Amino acid sequence: MIYQNTEAKSSFFPTIKKEFRHATDVQIASGYVSNDIVNTFAGDFKRISANDGRARLLIGMAFYEGLPMKTLDILSEMSETLEGNNNGSGVFVSPGRRYHGKVYSFGHGENRNVYLGSSNFSRSGLGEGGRGNFECTARINQPDLKLDLENHLENVFSEKNAISILRADIKVPGSHIYRSSLKLDALDKLKKFEIGSIDLNILSYFDMSLVDRVVHPKSNFNTYFGKGRKSPNGNIAPRPWYEIELIAPKKIRTHPLYPRGQFTAYTDDGYIIPMVTNGEDCKNIRSLDGLATFGQWIKGKLQNSGALQPFTPVTLETLAIYGSSTLRFCKIGPGKYYLEF
Repeated sequence: MIYQNTEAKSSFFPTIKKEFRHATDVQIASGYVSNDIVNTFAGDFKRISANDGRARLLIGMAFYEGLPMKTLDILSEMSETLEGNNNGSGVFVSPGRRYHGKVYSFGHGENRNVYLGSSNFSRSGLGEGGRGNFECTARINQPDLKLDLENHLENVFSEKNAISILRADIKVPGSHIYRSSLKLDALDKLKKFEIGSIDLNILSYFDMSLVDRVVHPKSNFNTYFGKGRKSPNGNIAPRPWYEIELIAPKKIRTHPLYPRGQFTAYTDDGYIIPMVTNGEDCKNIRSLDGLATFGQWIKGKLQNSGALQPFTPVTLETLAIYGSSTLRFCKIGPGKYYLEF
């Protein structure tokens, strides 16, 4: 069957609606989407995922061309629910290259129906209501071609080619708004000071090496890649990109200048950050209002220097390119430190 969205041939929309009704898993990779079509099938995505079926949607052009705020809100809410089921489900974008394909795969137990063509996951692409673009989409019946397309989807949705829409830098066209964890908005809210007002030559200090802090791929600098945070409704939300909590080793915690409890950090680029060390033996070093502010300061410096690409791990090579692997604490006075990185 070929779907052309013309009077002579049926539109693709009724077939998609029927597929969703009985599917046990679904994977759709499309260049574009529309919020009305996403709204129509959001409940089906959630139902499939809640029943332990994998439900994935990739919007291939969103990372480059942006999304309307309403569409972005719908997709973000949907992805948060899907990701909370922790079975690989979610809404994704393609950050490395523009993806313009249109592939639909619906699992029905041991059987699978796969469609390939030009139909985006949108009202005009699917021909909803008998209207839309002049498209051509066909059901694939050849076993070898179906397998090739399944392998193609696995590649499209792989970590090297796709990231969650909740972690992506998505622009809202016609505005300066980004729905993103890349904004350094926490730093914008901080008080600042004149760097030259502090005489470093008279201050005692200790250095904390960050080498050991980056060798663990899912901790310290890289909590983004670790297990998500469980929300009150039981869903698992992914960690924000900028979250950082450094764990001080024992040899650092026993240093006489090591801060214990709340302290104020005066940074080498003029920010004043309320900080705290807490947890067992005050081993956790973090910003007082959460993990993001301290994280934005350190990761922001790495990104602005060109040493770190967003959504990639901080590694030894990152620190080498940046030119420093040490966080220096200079004690100004009780509860006050100058931080140098």
